[in-house]
Amino acid sequence: MKAVTRRTVLAGMAVLAPLPSLRLSRASSDLGGLKVMTEEYPPYNYQVGGELMGLSVEIMEEIFNRTASGHSRSDISLLPWARGYNLTLQRSGHALFSTTRTPDRESLFKWVGPFVPTVVGLIAKKSRNLTIKTVQELADLRIGVVKDDIGQLLLQAKGVPDDRIEAVLSNDQNFRKLIAGRVDAISYETRVTRWALQTRDVALEEYETVYELDRGELYLALHHQTPDDLVDLLQSVFDTMVDDGTHARILERYGIDT
Repeated sequence: MKAVTRRTVLAGMAVLAPLPSLRLSRASSDLGGLKVMTEEYPPYNYQVGGELMGLSVEIMEEIFNRTASGHSRSDISLLPWARGYNLTLQRSGHALFSTTRTPDRESLFKWVGPFVPTVVGLIAKKSRNLTIKTVQELADLRIGVVKDDIGQLLLQAKGVPDDRIEAVLSNDQNFRKLIAGRVDAISYETRVTRWALQTRDVALEEYETVYELDRGELYLALHHQTPDDLVDLLQSVFDTMVDDGTHARILERYGIDT
């Protein structure tokens, strides 16, 4: 048997050492080809004057910068939620934020985050005098949702009949139906709803959350065949942002405590 010497050990280490950097290089290459999408969902992601803004956009751009991907926020596509969701579900090389991570969705995607905590609930005008104590009472309401959004999925999971759920393609349509009184309530993320009502010059004190459906967290969701090296790279970079305080500072700019 050949003797193991310091020289042979060092030679072996020299062969093994480049492997992590090779994996990093391969993951960075995959990231360069990744199609990242989002929707109009302020204060997390939204567009002003053609430029993407928001808490999650800032997080995503920081990830781009730290991975030297060559991407910036201008490379993120703004799409209707249902389209972005289905593209990420069906096509490799696609990713979508801000996506609520739920048990039903767990195996459908790979995940990076969590970016921020989230609450989904039923928001209604106070003038309707709604008091909801049980999920069964939801069947008595006409509830507006965005198609394929978590607000719709939670209602369906809780057994609310489909004929009581009114789905539209955009959150703007959903908010207009709420304001006009064409639905009893909408099922949506509560912070996003408050933001939307304020920007529409509506008296925020005239609305209330009448029933909380779920508390969760928002993530970057990636197609389920996304290489693990790429997912690990993105998660590692995000974890570094949390550890060095960058993530907390972004949230604080939007009035959110970590």
